[in-house]
Amino acid sequence: MIALLTVATMTAQAQDKDQRTAAERAAQRTQHMTRELGLTSEQVAKVEAINLKYAELAGTRRAEREADRAEARQDGKEAREAFQAELKQVLTEEQFAQWTAKVEERKDHRERRAKRGAPQGR
Repeated sequence: MIALLTVATMTAQAQDKDQRTAAERAAQRTQHMTRELGLTSEQVAKVEAINLKYAELAGTRRAEREADRAEARQDGKEAREAFQAELKQVLTEEQFAQWTAKVEERKDHRERRAKRGAPQGR
C-alpha cells in the first residue's frame, strides 16, 4: 500500500514538473539553491536570471526533440507503407498474407518480451 502511494505521488510530481513554466522551474531551482547555499539577495537575482535562461533553453530543446521524434515516427511509417506496397506487387496474395502474419507475430513477441522486461536484443 505504501509503495502504491509512493508511486502515485512520484507520478503526480513528474506530471507537475512537466507542466510548470520555465519561470516556475527557474524560481523553484533558485529557492532550492538559496536554501542550500545561503545565497545573498544580490546572488539570488543573478542566479535566478541564469536559471531562467537555461530553463527556457531546456524547454526549447525538449520541444525540438519531441518534434524530431514525431518526424522520425512519421518517416518510418511512410517507409514501412511504401515497402509493403512494393512487396505486395511482387508477392501473391497468399504470400503477402503469410508475410503480414509473420510480421504481426514478431511484433507481438517483442511486446510480450518488453512487458516481461526481457532484453530487446537477439
